[in-house]
Amino acid sequence: MISVFLVEDEFIVREGIKNMNWEAYGLSFVGEASDGELAFPLIKKKHPDIVITDICMPFMDGLELSRLVKKELPQTKILILSGHEEFEYAKDAIQIGVEEYLLKPINSDELLQVVRRAADKITEERQAGRRDREDEAGEKERREHAKSLFFSNLIEGRLSMAELLEKARSIGIELAASYYQIMLVKIGRSTFDSYSAAVNEMNDKLQNYISSKSEHMVCFDREPEGEIILFMEESKEKMEEDAKDLADFLENMLSEKPEIGYFGSVGSPVSRIREISQAYETAAHAFAYRFLVEGNQILRFEQIDRKPVLMERADGEYHVGKINFGGLDKTRIKAFLRGGDSEEIPIFVEEYLENAGDACQNSLIFRQYIVMDMYVAASHFLEQLGDSEEFSRKEPFESPVQMEQVLQQLDTTISYVISLFREVMEIRDRHTKEHNSDIVELAKKYIDKNYIDEDLSLNTVAAEVNVSPNHLSAIFSQKTGHTFIRYLTDVRMNKAKELLKCTTMRSSEISEKVGYKDPHYFSHLFKKNQGCTPTQYREGGAKG
Repeated sequence: MISVFLVEDEFIVREGIKNMNWEAYGLSFVGEASDGELAFPLIKKKHPDIVITDICMPFMDGLELSRLVKKELPQTKILILSGHEEFEYAKDAIQIGVEEYLLKPINSDELLQVVRRAADKITEERQAGRRDREDEAGEKERREHAKSLFFSNLIEGRLSMAELLEKARSIGIELAASYYQIMLVKIGRSTFDSYSAAVNEMNDKLQNYISSKSEHMVCFDREPEGEIILFMEESKEKMEEDAKDLADFLENMLSEKPEIGYFGSVGSPVSRIREISQAYETAAHAFAYRFLVEGNQILRFEQIDRKPVLMERADGEYHVGKINFGGLDKTRIKAFLRGGDSEEIPIFVEEYLENAGDACQNSLIFRQYIVMDMYVAASHFLEQLGDSEEFSRKEPFESPVQMEQVLQQLDTTISYVISLFREVMEIRDRHTKEHNSDIVELAKKYIDKNYIDEDLSLNTVAAEVNVSPNHLSAIFSQKTGHTFIRYLTDVRMNKAKELLKCTTMRSSEISEKVGYKDPHYFSHLFKKNQGCTPTQYREGGAKG
């Protein structure tokens, strides 16, 4: 309902306007004041859609109030009541952006006619804004899907150079540059893609920052890595500067929300488009360390210590050496099994064992302790997942022969743990696919029940099924072959076709029944999707 606020110093006039039957015309009278000084804080609090104000009032006149309101609430429509016909007053009102300049005396019917005209304009603007937002949301989802497919082609080398350049231009990316670099960024401490308004807000701010630098960097939204940023510059120095600026932006943005956290990685720079896959591989390698090092940092590939572990000897015998129990953090194993990628397993296992100290290299007993620790962690993880029955691997030391095979050298121990984790992740991924299918089905059921709600969106459905909007968009496309917006529109159009064929409801009534308050926008969408107007469809002008 459109809300109205009145500012008038004459008590009799104020009471007369206040007591008009506003609700009968779909309007809500939300407040009054006798002058601009009293009115302004009330208007800021109530955010009325329409302000009716006199010009000549004590303390603060109507023109000064109008200036303040337009600055604070630019969408609010202002109607001025004045007993002055002087052109200067009207001129000032026009410059301020006042909607109507009305001369006193004015009767209630005339005033209502003007207010309803302003209300109709507000409704039209809101519907136009909604149309723009829906069109933008649909286009954004399609664009992000196309970008994700393009990035897969880019790093997997499936297209020729000419095809790559053409595909890039079709989604607004100019790939030509002297140097390239990749940064991976994951915002949020949770390895689950659960819904978080705060994380969504931070991701939006990050994407907006990157969009403002679109000439030299592009953001790709990918699961499960998070955001992938491709830097493109004419010099390594400028590219380093871009990466540092982005890292600083992340640190400053998230310093106000320490509970969220983030982790990022930067790969090695390359000078050819074909080498971008190598830049991605080095960034992904560094990104795997998010389970091994502290969060809230951007780790560069060059910072990783890749020196081989040296085996120490004392008098021809291996000695245990130092044990770093601080490096044996079981929560890191659990976090990795939950959120890591199968390609990251060798990196994680080797670094985890190296972090345990040189005892892992030198002591068979210590390796036995480590293997059992990891086996128990893996079993416990699958129990929590509810899939422990699928875990076919038996305990690693059921026989001396088996123990010797697993523990004889550090390399054989590493191989065993890698194969153990691979089996666990295969089970996890099967569970995830089933879970994703369940999520999509829940989302579809929620859409089917709530399509009449004009505010239904990717964000609201994601919150309902408790996943991030980006994750829902990705799995929705995978499972249905359509974007979320496309599916929602199809549901609404199919229901509209049913109502057109099976009821005598007017098109404007059907529009509201399927989630579109603006019948003009509904007709536009219907014709765009069905090739005919709702009336033509009802008359048999197109096949359902």
